Amino acid sequence: MSIILAIETATPSCSAALRIDGEVVVRAEVGNNIHSQVLLGMIESLLDEAQLSAQALDAVSVGQGPGSFTGLRIGVGVGQGLAFGANCPMIGVSSLDALALQAAALQASALQAARHNSIIAAIDARMGEVYWCEYEKIGDHIKRLSGLCVTPPAEVQFSDADADAVGVLVGNAWSAYPDQFSALSERSTEIQSSIIYPSAGSLLCLAEEQYRQRNWLSAALFAPIYVRNDVAKKSTKKLPGRRPE
Repeated sequence: MSIILAIETATPSCSAALRIDGEVVVRAEVGNNIHSQVLLGMIESLLDEAQLSAQALDAVSVGQGPGSFTGLRIGVGVGQGLAFGANCPMIGVSSLDALALQAAALQASALQAARHNSIIAAIDARMGEVYWCEYEKIGDHIKRLSGLCVTPPAEVQFSDADADAVGVLVGNAWSAYPDQFSALSERSTEIQSSIIYPSAGSLLCLAEEQYRQRNWLSAALFAPIYVRNDVAKKSTKKLPGRRPE
């Protein structure tokens, strides 16, 4: 089996994963602004356990977001460094896709019993908005039913207009905006509170499938998917009390 290292840094949860002896092994830690402090140690620990060098990697997969700009840049930067060193390609996986796959695995029975196999994964995007995407569970796989979006919480909804159709909600957005999501929550089988952040373990499973399809990029071409690109641009508005430069 190909050796793929997965890195996920889009949220306050920093994680790395590697398949060792057929099992997905994950290192994870949650905290604000910890990614630059703990990520390299996680990767070194995984490689040591697998008795591998970084040069043995066949690919490096990184969560492309959407999520924290700083976290994404750290994950992509570390991933690119490893890929250049190992002369291997990179595989991008949406952090929302990873969240949805976690829900599909944990909530298989609930989704099977529901009239609607829908999962909405949503991450708090700050500034009164959320990153989100709707998915359908098909067997052991997930399929996007919408694009990757950034909207106010009130605009998040199931695509099925049937009021009796239900689904599962995952991510940290639901606890961040509980009042705005009250109507949507009534149409869900459950807000899965144990699935708050995307995991590198799910990222690895999705990356392995993409690797088999040869769906990869060179490290030089790899980039995050911010979704909210305008935030990264420098503001041209004049601030009160400041002279024009």
